[in-house]
Amino acid sequence: MASRTGNDAVRALRARQEVERRAVRAVEQSASALADAAERRRELLAKVDGEMRDATAAHELSVVVLATILRDDGLAAELAGVDVSRVRALRRTVDGKAVRERITQLGSVVPRRGRPPAPEVVSRGGVMGDVGSAAGLADGG
Repeated sequence: MASRTGNDAVRALRARQEVERRAVRAVEQSASALADAAERRRELLAKVDGEMRDATAAHELSVVVLATILRDDGLAAELAGVDVSRVRALRRTVDGKAVRERITQLGSVVPRRGRPPAPEVVSRGGVMGDVGSAAGLADGG
């Protein structure tokens, strides 16, 4: 009877050890899967971070190009959905050569003048600003 009890105890011990080995293997496999997932996550985050940097740089360049074309930081800020202080900061930091190249890619920009030309006003002696008329008025014309 003692040998039977001993054999049962040995079998129970071996069964327990087998369960422990399986549990250890499961932990090793899940740790490996976790490490693989963490590595994929790092790679994906690095890729997305790079895409974010590229997209941010492109957006900042576009904002500066818009502000340059409009010659109005406030309007550019409103259209771009950023603060005017951000537009001004970007104008100081974004590469001017890149801005000029992007403007060239967009097409020629007609230069804006400070003021639109004043409408011509008709007077008795002719059109104001007309040198001939002004000379005629000076002569008593």
